[in-house]
Amino acid sequence: MDFKVSGSLFTSAMSDINKVISSRSVIPILSGIKIVANENGLTLTGSNSDIFIERIIPSLINGEKIVEISEFGNVVVLSKYLNELLKKLPDDIHMKSDFNGSITIKSGNIETKLNGFDSNEYPKLPEMDSDNNVKVPFGKLMEAIKQTGFAVSKSESRPVLTGVKMEFQQNKLICTATDSHRLARREVHIESEIQQSFVVPSTSLSELMHLKESESSNVDIYYTNNFIVFKTANSSLYSRLIEGSFPNVQALVPSESKSTITINTKGLMEGIDRACVFSTEWKNNNVNLKIVDDARIKIASNATEVGMIEEYQEIIQIDGQNDIQMTFDGRFMLEALKGIQEENVTISFGGMMKPIVIKPQHSGACLNLISPLRTY
Repeated sequence: MDFKVSGSLFTSAMSDINKVISSRSVIPILSGIKIVANENGLTLTGSNSDIFIERIIPSLINGEKIVEISEFGNVVVLSKYLNELLKKLPDDIHMKSDFNGSITIKSGNIETKLNGFDSNEYPKLPEMDSDNNVKVPFGKLMEAIKQTGFAVSKSESRPVLTGVKMEFQQNKLICTATDSHRLARREVHIESEIQQSFVVPSTSLSELMHLKESESSNVDIYYTNNFIVFKTANSSLYSRLIEGSFPNVQALVPSESKSTITINTKGLMEGIDRACVFSTEWKNNNVNLKIVDDARIKIASNATEVGMIEEYQEIIQIDGQNDIQMTFDGRFMLEALKGIQEENVTISFGGMMKPIVIKPQHSGACLNLISPLRTY
């Protein structure tokens, strides 16, 4: 293998892949990055056994020569050392490997050598059936992940809740996440004929969001029984799926409410954020919401040894009772509100100790459910 490549592009691609590689891998070769040089350019692959990321650096970008390959081949290099070295090299990279697996790297007047692994020992990527495929706009997929991923469980006691359920229906993708105390759901219109659902680890979706792709580009999603692949023009992310039965969350959404208010999203978010300053005494960042009358809502919190805060905000519209008071985890409220992009939000109260439903004022595609806290 012998090639020259743009130093900045090569370093950036290596740095992105290095993030998923664990130096403590029980499989030694997975501490390395696989580099393949062929007629298409360079293909870089890294993995931690649960996630594989593949990045292609094409020979030409917008007519400009990026990669010049003198000899095809492949090699696996220790990611930690190669990544650190590339950050410190000043110019474009000339990399060459010999039959013993030794790699020579030249940049300007600098020459270094690294030992490599036998690339034949590197795990093969899962094979995907091209018929099991759906195309989704990258921007829409990222928006759905942002508006649901925060609600996954941080506890491994129920592994299936640590992922986001991605459900494909007729021309629709529904992403759902819950930790049993809250729920976030987002519907996205797509062109699809498949009827299938998966639970994808939130860690994999976090890596997917780091891919540098245009929001207008498409991502092709392929799937098997235990793997899913997100493929863009120059990147692919392979992820294991989480086994287990995801709860029937649709049954948790209340069909009726005792009161529904419409309020400014930004103002409410800022008020909740201020109240959280005084909620740290409590395990769950307790913030109290009280509908005072037909025109106002009170946001309050207190810490015994620090102080208290309360403020009143105007209600744009109210339907139903005007005397409801409940306490919620302020952090949960903030994370739900941050994903809502409309100017106003509606909050539906089902009654004492029943979850509230948070939606954008003019759209039912995004929904959040938050259970209240007991304060006694």
